[in-house]
Amino acid sequence: MMSSPTALSIATAAGLEAKLNAPDELVAHCPEADLARKLGHLVQEMDLADLFATTVPGRNPRLTAVLEVPGDRSWLVVHSDLSQAEFPSLAAISHAASWYERDILEMHGLVPQGHPAPHPLRQGEPSVIDRAHGERHHQSGLGLAPRTARRPAVTGQGVFELPLGPVRSGPQESGGFTFFSGGEDIVITDMTLGFKFRAIERIAEGRSPENVIPLAERLAGTSSFANALAFARAVERVLGTSASLPEQFTRTLFAELERTHSHLGVIGHLAEATGLQVAAAQYSMLREDVLRAAGRLAGHRYLRGIVRIGGTAIVPSPSARSWLRSQVGAWRSQTQRLHHLLQETSTFVDRLETTAFLKPAYAAEHNLVGPVGRASGIDHDVRRDHPYGAYPRVQLLVPVLSEGDAKARFVLHAMELEQSFAILAQLLETWPDDSAPVPAPAVRSGSALGWAEAPGGETVHFVALDERGLVTRWRARPPAVVNWHPFAHACASGNNLTDFPVIEASFGLSHAEFDR
Repeated sequence: MMSSPTALSIATAAGLEAKLNAPDELVAHCPEADLARKLGHLVQEMDLADLFATTVPGRNPRLTAVLEVPGDRSWLVVHSDLSQAEFPSLAAISHAASWYERDILEMHGLVPQGHPAPHPLRQGEPSVIDRAHGERHHQSGLGLAPRTARRPAVTGQGVFELPLGPVRSGPQESGGFTFFSGGEDIVITDMTLGFKFRAIERIAEGRSPENVIPLAERLAGTSSFANALAFARAVERVLGTSASLPEQFTRTLFAELERTHSHLGVIGHLAEATGLQVAAAQYSMLREDVLRAAGRLAGHRYLRGIVRIGGTAIVPSPSARSWLRSQVGAWRSQTQRLHHLLQETSTFVDRLETTAFLKPAYAAEHNLVGPVGRASGIDHDVRRDHPYGAYPRVQLLVPVLSEGDAKARFVLHAMELEQSFAILAQLLETWPDDSAPVPAPAVRSGSALGWAEAPGGETVHFVALDERGLVTRWRARPPAVVNWHPFAHACASGNNLTDFPVIEASFGLSHAEFDR
């Protein structure tokens, strides 16, 4: 019986020497001359979790790929130092690489040679992006990439354009959508993102890790805790330290609270998108209860200020845990009742079935993450596949469906809510005794990955520290960076204009995670 491939065996087969950098993390260096062949081999055998560039004045630009393989807990990080401002595109053999390469071109001026459509990801005006990165490009000798947007062109009798956004009514974030329609059917959707680009990664450089945590918390409101946790874990892995067991339980508890209010928000938006205002109000009230509970426990409704390098700012007291246990039971029974009512409402189910269909093969080609990926057959969850915190101590089931439509995404969110309630109950029932605090680690230079399962899916952070312990490079790859990629395709998968609110709600994507 043949053994399953591992990150190490695949790297070795590609001719790379991979060494252990941190627990469950291998690092290899790829010569620039072999980049196309060796990295091309890797992306065909492994899932590409991230691909990004680092440009530092006075040094050659560096390309970094982060890969993983199902069934292996180890990540593979491959660095390649470039002698020129170009590199071979992988987009022809890895659809997942396409947007990463366009981002590298747009933000760092490195040209992916052979990319089929290297136009900008973000809005066409250079303004904030160029101001944030222009000085660095000038100092490093790299020019800013041309920012000529290429929009799709659809012609024919009866075809018209319908613009939506970027400013919209309600709580929606800024994003522009242009629908090319022949009657009611959507032919093509053209997206424009980046209206509130903040250059957070660039702002973090030169700061201490503790001072970067507030930036990580503000990548997006629905994933504040997950992104802060992933960043902190990356720093801790560089420093060779970790949180105490009660603090690991605390981190896991708050991570599941965040998942709970986020999933309730997504389902509530779906109810609203289908005209069920009473159901939407019920979910909104329940979500508000969870947010208030988070505020009572942590002092902040979106759980900011809790994560610390090496631990947490607080650990819930026995009385607080007892109170939360009663709340979880009440939330669980209410959501089960509401889910049953929604699934028995034909006007709700009919609007979701076959809407915004993503085939499992398409999802796999783009390495989609979170509920969007798992609703299209992607059996992946870093809580199980790359366990951290207290997750190895609880029973965790990862629901996976293959239908790939809006209904499947709704059912996934409902099933994951049930899992979060189960995990919260297990944590509260098996809470460990207090332990001695972990000593503060010594300052150390180096780099490492950190990760967490945010409500929208896997979030991966890469952090490099200098000899003073200050951040020299922070790369945050939240789930929306991945899951925005197939959104336009899903809109044009046999849907009409009135389906768009349902499509948008079912994806539950964050603009802020992309506009970081």
